[in-house]
Amino acid sequence: MDEPSKTYNRDIFHGGDLAWAKAQYGSQEANWIDLSTGINPNAYPVPSLNAEIWERLPGAEQERNLLQTAKAYYQMSPTHEIVAAPGTQSLLQILPHLRENLTVGIFSPTYAEHAHCWLAAGHDVIEFDDINVSPSSADVIIIVSPNNPTGEIADQQILLDIHAKLAEKSGLLIIDEAFMDMTPQHSFCRCAPKENVLILKSFGKFFGLAGVRLGFAIGDPTVIDALKSRLGPWAVSAVASEIGIQAMKDTGWISETIKKLKTDSLRLQKLLKAHKLIVKEATGLFIFVSTPKTSTVFDHLCKQSILVRPFPAQPDKLRFGFPKSEQDWARLEHALACIP
Repeated sequence: MDEPSKTYNRDIFHGGDLAWAKAQYGSQEANWIDLSTGINPNAYPVPSLNAEIWERLPGAEQERNLLQTAKAYYQMSPTHEIVAAPGTQSLLQILPHLRENLTVGIFSPTYAEHAHCWLAAGHDVIEFDDINVSPSSADVIIIVSPNNPTGEIADQQILLDIHAKLAEKSGLLIIDEAFMDMTPQHSFCRCAPKENVLILKSFGKFFGLAGVRLGFAIGDPTVIDALKSRLGPWAVSAVASEIGIQAMKDTGWISETIKKLKTDSLRLQKLLKAHKLIVKEATGLFIFVSTPKTSTVFDHLCKQSILVRPFPAQPDKLRFGFPKSEQDWARLEHALACIP
């Protein structure tokens, strides 16, 4: 496996870059299977939208409807406030600019954009790998739960303990719950205190609509007000708002999708174990595995036009998303069966 792609206006490798994979492996096959992103491959069926939605600015009534729908969907505490954004990445970009000269503790390994954004804004970043021993010098602590890529879900009591220590010095606890939709019972939204906490939510992962670019921040009203000011008016398009409203209200689709993804998770774990890949952690959207033959497995799958997610900083690990169709499942099973 050669040096991975560094695209997306960032010197950081992300999943989903099929153009790089095709160029790297010399395959122009149209039907690549992309298992590298952890996004639901069976997306919410986008409804037919009135032409007006495409032609007008998002209005105040639509924004209120979106936020009320999100409050119910995420089971928000009434003491918290919420703001919508064009994807959680935009919130990651803004947050480091709300205050200056902070020390930021990040539970790692995790989604690399957190550290990148805070470092780029001039803050000191401390990465720690034991959630029970967070850095005492930190003004901000960031924990991704379920963690990306390892899949671990943070214990709520541990988060409350970390929050209590931070609150003593008006620090901020940020919980990134981009992959929490499958396990809402573990969301920090249910027990988070009113102040000194921010919870980030991604619409695109579970609903399979990453291209819609819709995310939310929930938590301390003061921090939410600061984010609103930075985001400005019309941050979320009318189209994204309308799709988000309809999807988050569709309880039937949500319930059936959770069941299907749980079934697919068990199916993929069984398949990977059968081919001697060690399952380290499993979520409803991806499986994190270990193998001493990472490069061999990654290269072999790419030559079969199947892209999974490697981690240059963790050379013995791979992440597998879920196949979309039975044909894709069959192709993956065949490819795994003939790994050198």
